[in-house]
Amino acid sequence: MNINAASEKSMHGIEYSIRIIANRLADFCESRKMKQITREIAQIKPETNETYLNQLELISRYFSTLKTIEVNIEDKIFEKIANDGKSTIFIMNHSNQKQDPSMLAVLNTLLSRAYKGAGKEKEFPLPKIILNQDILTTMNPTKRKAFEAFGAVGIDANLYNADKKANARVFFPLIKDFVRNKCNIFIFPEGKLAVRKDLDFDDRFQIGIAELINKVLGIRKEVTVVPVGFSYGKGKNKALTGMHLGEPIKFIRNGEETTTTSGNVLKSEFAFDGFKKFFEKHQNETNVVITENGIPVKTDEVTDFIKSILCENLNICSKEAKKRIELPFNTDEVLTV
Repeated sequence: MNINAASEKSMHGIEYSIRIIANRLADFCESRKMKQITREIAQIKPETNETYLNQLELISRYFSTLKTIEVNIEDKIFEKIANDGKSTIFIMNHSNQKQDPSMLAVLNTLLSRAYKGAGKEKEFPLPKIILNQDILTTMNPTKRKAFEAFGAVGIDANLYNADKKANARVFFPLIKDFVRNKCNIFIFPEGKLAVRKDLDFDDRFQIGIAELINKVLGIRKEVTVVPVGFSYGKGKNKALTGMHLGEPIKFIRNGEETTTTSGNVLKSEFAFDGFKKFFEKHQNETNVVITENGIPVKTDEVTDFIKSILCENLNICSKEAKKRIELPFNTDEVLTV
C-alpha cells in the first residue's frame, strides 16, 4: 500500500475516529475496580523519590500481571543500567501493538527493582515513554492523566503531516531532562510503520531517534542506548513471551568524530556480516570511530550511521527474543511477573 501526504491526512481522520469509538467502548466495558485504579494512578505525581519508584513498580506489575517471560536476566543488563545511574534510551521493536504495552510495563517493573537493588531510590531517572499523541488525546481525561503519571509523552507521529514545531516543544524539555540524568527515554522507532510488515525492518525503523541522539551528543558527550527485543509465543508456547535486553551501545562525541561500541554485533549469530567484519577489525578498541571508507564521518552527517547501528542491534535483539521462546526452552530462565 502506497501512502502519501494526502492519503495519510485522510486516513488519519478515520483512524482517529476509530480510536475514539474504541476507547469509549472500552470505558463502558471497564470494571469498577479498574476505574478506581485508574483514578488512583491519575493522582500520582512523578517525582524522583522512593514513593514514586514503589508506585511505578506497582503500576507496572498490575499491567504485566501473569506474564510469563523468557528473559536474559543472567546478563545483568538491568543492574548495569541502575549502577551506572545515568539516563538511558531504550529502543524496542513494535511487533504486537496489543501486547507491547504490557511488555513495556514488565520492562519498567524489572528496571524499578534494579534501581532499588542499587540503592537509587532517591536518584533514578524518571521514565518518559514516547507515544503517538493520538493514543492520549482520544482517551478520557482521567485515563490520559494516569498514562502521563506512568511517563507517557505524546508526539505527532504522522509520517508526512507531522507538526514539527509542536514536536520540538515536546522534545526540548525532554532533552533538557535527559542530559541532566533526570529521565530515561523509551521509544518504538518503527512508529506507525510497525504495521507495514511488507517492509524490511531497516525500512520500518525511522530516523527520528538517531536525530535525537545526534542532538544530545552536541550537548552531552555520551549517550547510552539499550535495545530491547520483544517476541510472542505461538502454538504450544502461546502463553510464553520473549524479551531480550541487548548490551548497551555507547555513542561518544570527540570533537568532529563520533565513536560507538559494538553492542551485540560480535555476540550474536544474527548479526549482519558487514557489521560483524567492521567491528572485528576494531575488536581491540572499546570505542570505535564511525567511518565511511576509512574516513571519520562528520557530526552533521553521522545521523544515518547512528540509525544503522541502532537498527542492526535492535533487529538482533528481536531475533534473540524469538529464539528464546522456541522449543525447547530453559525453564530455569523463565520469569513470572
